Amino acid sequence: MPIRRMNFGYLLGGLLTLLLSVAISQEEGVTSVARRLFLEPALCLMLLMGIWSHVSEKKWLMVGGGILTASGIATAIIDYFYDVPELQFVNMSILFVFSLVSTWIASRHLLLSGPITINKIIGAICIYLLIGLNWSVFYLFINLVNPDSFHGLTSNAIGIQFSELLYYSYVTITTLGYGDITPAKPIARTLAYLEAIVGQFYVAVLVAWLVGMYLSVKGDQQQKP
Repeated sequence: MPIRRMNFGYLLGGLLTLLLSVAISQEEGVTSVARRLFLEPALCLMLLMGIWSHVSEKKWLMVGGGILTASGIATAIIDYFYDVPELQFVNMSILFVFSLVSTWIASRHLLLSGPITINKIIGAICIYLLIGLNWSVFYLFINLVNPDSFHGLTSNAIGIQFSELLYYSYVTITTLGYGDITPAKPIARTLAYLEAIVGQFYVAVLVAWLVGMYLSVKGDQQQKP
């Protein structure tokens, strides 16, 4: 069955909105109420824009994504008004599942549909950002199950830990390695170097694939009379 076109622009917009909102919410002087005012709507917008980018997908996937999105929005609204810490964990779980599914769908579209386009390049960027986002939630779950898995975290609050581990995840996947946050437990260390490996291989394979696709298209064009 042919893979139908997916608009990656919506997904990229949702991801960037979430990342910027997380950063703004952690600035000095931002109260917990203001922090929720940034994070909860950003999570809702991320889910809505992400599901909108999948509108051409199969019906069962749309239904599942809609249920997941509705659940995320409902828990975000409740958490905003009532500040229930347990719901933040639910939100992170929903975000994790949604990001994994989005990564899988985007990868299929990127690899199996048509020639190179601007939309595909945006899709490649989305996948890279989603990998970092998924790993940050991995780190958060590990630190919740096994506290003090990371040195350098400044709070026990899930929202603040997510922000700091999101930063750590992208520093790791890009191999910047500033050292202000470091893994302290074996599982955390293992996940950290695996993320660095995945990030480097993704960039290398992506560049090779894009060049190969470009040369293939150019070759086909030259063969046409």
